[in-house]
Amino acid sequence: MSLAQRIRQRREQLAMSQSALARRTGVPQSRISEFENGSKTGMTLDTAKRLARVLGVSIDYLAGTWDEEAEAAPAAAPPTAAAGTTARQLGRPRKAAPATPAGARG
Repeated sequence: MSLAQRIRQRREQLAMSQSALARRTGVPQSRISEFENGSKTGMTLDTAKRLARVLGVSIDYLAGTWDEEAEAAPAAAPPTAAAGTTARQLGRPRKAAPATPAGARG
């Protein structure tokens, strides 16, 4: 689905006219029409934020960069220690949190 289709479909789901969307976003109605008919595909981040907020979707949804139906890839399992060895953590050890006197908390 294209940007144009996503904007139009969501606007229609909300039973909103192009002019109502224009009023709520501050984006000219002619620009919204251009986005919906595909004659204009590029927009500023500010315009994308306004449209996404009013339409109740994410910018990722509008841009088509996030497929809500696709499942996230499973996380890689942590490496296991070989038989007879112990696993050790790599990297620097964490610093201990400073001790707070009992009466110092707010």
